[in-house]
Amino acid sequence: MRRWKPQPSIGRWIALVLLVFTLTAIVMPVIQLMAILRGPPEGWVIDISFFGWSVLLLGLLVAATALGYRTAAAFTLAYELDRNGLYISWLGNRAVIPLDQISSLDVGIELEPSVWRIFQRIGYYWGQAQTTDGRLAHLFTTQSFARSLVVHSLDASYVISPADHESFVQDLEQRRNLGATKPLTAAVEAGRIFLYAFWNDRTIRWLLAIAILFNLVALAILTSRYAGLAPMLQMRFDPTGQASAIRPRHQVLFIPLAAFGLTLVNLVLGVALYRRERLSAYLLQGASVIVQILFAIALVTIIR
Repeated sequence: MRRWKPQPSIGRWIALVLLVFTLTAIVMPVIQLMAILRGPPEGWVIDISFFGWSVLLLGLLVAATALGYRTAAAFTLAYELDRNGLYISWLGNRAVIPLDQISSLDVGIELEPSVWRIFQRIGYYWGQAQTTDGRLAHLFTTQSFARSLVVHSLDASYVISPADHESFVQDLEQRRNLGATKPLTAAVEAGRIFLYAFWNDRTIRWLLAIAILFNLVALAILTSRYAGLAPMLQMRFDPTGQASAIRPRHQVLFIPLAAFGLTLVNLVLGVALYRRERLSAYLLQGASVIVQILFAIALVTIIR
């Protein structure tokens, strides 16, 4: 098997700079939240600014994770050829294109415009797009679309940019002429470390987004009303609906925190189970949504 690195570009260095900037920016909300939570809990000033700093911290953490993945993917992107297929690898993941399914090669491709294209340029051009003639295009190139090599298969196109363009094309054509020794299926083989398949699953993403949204809504309601809450709150009720326990109001902050923690636990378990039990991974993320709803109801009941 022969391996080619992509043509060098500034894209991966831009991704690295953005990652460093985002990691540095995380310090600000951390300092602000630490200042708010300094001292005894009875003196905490919890208001909508606490919610704002919390959301900013969460957003920066998500952005840093995404940028870290894109940066690492850009530095590990490579193309490989053997007698049977073309392989595009990054971070342990691998896209497989059988040589006997390649219909033609081109230089340059025209894609439909997309509002997400600016994000697809981080590190290298990645993701999927539609060509002007309606074909699906998979992007794995560090160069502009006009200068990239386009590999057309039976049902999709792959946009790549091997460093030694002419040598790559020559080797690819020679291997195609020799013929395959075993059949391959076009697919994306997910790596074990970053679980590309898990994060690329639309159902998983939607369930996780809904769970986080409910958690943020609950936190927003709490922080907007916290200052007006009594120092002591009825936190537990007996079967007749009467208060059975009264606790300091700061303990109500642990309700959205506990719900968020359970979502993280279900997320970790979902990642671990996704390969073997995909349905179980779906059920865990669905359970996170239900947990967030139940905790939000409990929170509203306490602070109403």
